[in-house]
Formats: sequence, C-alpha cells, structure tokens
Amino acid sequence: MTHYPLLYGLSHLLAGNGFFARVSLSGRALLVDEGDGFWMYGVKPGAIAAGGATPGEAQAEFRQIYTSVLFDIAAEAERFEDFKAQVEQFFSLEDEATAAEWEAAVAEVRQGRVDADWLSKRKAESRIELKVELLERAVPAFNALDEAELAA
Repeated sequence: MTHYPLLYGLSHLLAGNGFFARVSLSGRALLVDEGDGFWMYGVKPGAIAAGGATPGEAQAEFRQIYTSVLFDIAAEAERFEDFKAQVEQFFSLEDEATAAEWEAAVAEVRQGRVDADWLSKRKAESRIELKVELLERAVPAFNALDEAELAA
C-alpha cells in the first residue's frame, strides 16, 4: 500500500436558515492506494473517509461527503452562530491514528520513496485553517476551486 499525505483546500457558499455563509478550509488527508482502489481518510477534519477506483474518484467522493456534512449542519442550525460553532466543532475533530500515518507518509515523500506526479507539492508544515464567514453580499471573489497537493 502506498500512502500519499495530502493538503487540500475547499471553499463553499452555503445557504442556511436565514443566512448565507462561506466556509473555507485548508485541511489534511491521507490518500491510500489499497491495490484494488483508493481511500481518502480525513486527518483534520478527521471524521470522514471516502473511496474510489482512482485517486480522482476517491477525492471527488471525499469532497462530496464533506459538502453533504456542511449541508446537514446548515439545515439543522437555527442561526449563523449555531452553524459556525458546529462547523468549527466538526473541523476540530482530528483522527490521531491517521495523523500518525500522515506524518509517516510525509517522511516517505521527503526521502524520495513516494511521489505523485499528478499533484503539486507544498510544505507539510503549511497552515491548516478554517474560516466560517457570514455573507452580507455575495461577490465573484468568493468563488474558489478545490485543490489538493502532496505534502512534502
């Protein structure tokens, strides 16, 4: 099995009960080549995992599950403040076992034993963060593409 430590960024505009919000996330995940398919495990946030036949399929499924979690939180929150608190709680979930595997995979990349030519590279120490913003007015600058990079 090959382990790929990923840094990823996701940004979503969401409608809640009486509010619009923007959620931007820089997180960590571990993409694992299982031989017969790929699985992507969240490190931070660590509460989600998804699989697919290819790395792209696993990543797409991971993004879809993440988005559906945000939709569920938005549907249940009565106010923006509740939504923000629940998203922050979700983001704070870290899978410690997967985090240790992620660190080991970073070492493999740094030693040249693992590479993923389909991904750009970024320092593993790059900041992970979450921004949950109440939108008064939507503007095109809020549009953002999802991204994934190999942590090195």
